[in-house]
Amino acid sequence: MSSFEMVPLKEQDLGRLKDFTDRAIGAGYYSNDEIQDIFQRSTPEGQPQKMCSFLLKRDDEIFGVRFTFPPGRWSHGKGEGLTPSQWPHTLSETGYFQSLFLDERVQGQGWGSKLSQKAVEVLASIGAKGVVCHSWKESPGGSSTKYLLKMGFHPIKEHPLYWQHVDYNCTRCLKPPCQCTAIEMYYEIPRGK
Repeated sequence: MSSFEMVPLKEQDLGRLKDFTDRAIGAGYYSNDEIQDIFQRSTPEGQPQKMCSFLLKRDDEIFGVRFTFPPGRWSHGKGEGLTPSQWPHTLSETGYFQSLFLDERVQGQGWGSKLSQKAVEVLASIGAKGVVCHSWKESPGGSSTKYLLKMGFHPIKEHPLYWQHVDYNCTRCLKPPCQCTAIEMYYEIPRGK
């Protein structure tokens, strides 16, 4: 059995990726069209070689994903709630961490941080000044917020019922509507990164 690899998202991964996200976050969180859209928006306009989204794979099996949008390729998250007036940089200078999902077999091993660092490296290479995300407050053991704080993200604002209008079966709430809270968090990319 080979070791794990962190690789840029490729179009041939999209079918297996939909199956993975259904298991990892909840059935129907992403449609096939949304997965295709994420793939398209994960690179800066006109720079397809600068993929910002990454997979954790072993032997062609997906164990994790970090969806990331570069500046100019997003305007909001999956739910409702964004406070750009409280960020240190503008929306046009800021990338977005859309989602991070890990198979339970690799959770707690640092892969989330490693995938996120790979994405930050690409964002830095295209001139992004920061990254914003919505952390899942109710994640098991607070893992979503803990790893982001450890990476250097700072909380901006809590958004109760952030995913209530997303028609999916949340792994915590089960049937819609999702009752979970998102913590909007911001990371300033160090200069020279």
